[in-house]
Amino acid sequence: MLSTYNTILTKKTQLNSNTYLYHFDLLEPKEIIFIPGQYVMLKVPSDKGPVSRLYSIASSNNSKTSFELIIEIVPGGLASNYLFSMSEKTEVVFQGPAGMFSLRENVKEKVFLITGTGIAPVRSMLNSIIKNKKAYLFWGLKSFKDVYLLNELREISMVGVNIKICLSREQNLEVVPSADRSFFDLGHVDSCFIKQFNNLTVEQINNLEFYLCGGRLVVEALRQFLQVKNVLQENIFFEKF
Repeated sequence: MLSTYNTILTKKTQLNSNTYLYHFDLLEPKEIIFIPGQYVMLKVPSDKGPVSRLYSIASSNNSKTSFELIIEIVPGGLASNYLFSMSEKTEVVFQGPAGMFSLRENVKEKVFLITGTGIAPVRSMLNSIIKNKKAYLFWGLKSFKDVYLLNELREISMVGVNIKICLSREQNLEVVPSADRSFFDLGHVDSCFIKQFNNLTVEQINNLEFYLCGGRLVVEALRQFLQVKNVLQENIFFEKF
């Protein structure tokens, strides 16, 4: 059974032209316990009654008195209109946490193939769990102006996570500051992955676990891509929206 959480929006930060980071402090109960990768449910008011929307928790579970969400604002969307107009100090009710998208505890190296706001649950995973463990993050975005959380990713790269932000619509990396270019590549997530993992043996592939998150069509395409590469289904975990 889902728990109900009364919260207050204490900070709303614009990350790029249409993506925001929402920070909610808990009012009642005072704490939330969740597994990194899980989501909460928001009831959005509408003329026909409340409509449920699910949002992955984007913050570490080390902080139990608050949580954060990364939300893309879609013009004309019911939930987007509600969240875009939401001001700080607004009280909001959530239910949760729920969901099965979480890291498996084993010695396998983790590979994250994500797009857009699929970074949200992965941010929670990386900040909560992975410390000095080998992992690879391939994050697909359209252009450099869409990038956010770069300072955080720099810090995460220092504790064993290999970062590649894959820009699908840039012609070159000249738009990226030279000091950060090692974190970037051109193309879609799958092509960036191939550049780095093209010569793996079957045994090496089976020692990897893949975590996919993003839009439904993208996640399905990535699943098929991995299956063609002989990745076992038991090593593929995903969340799609």
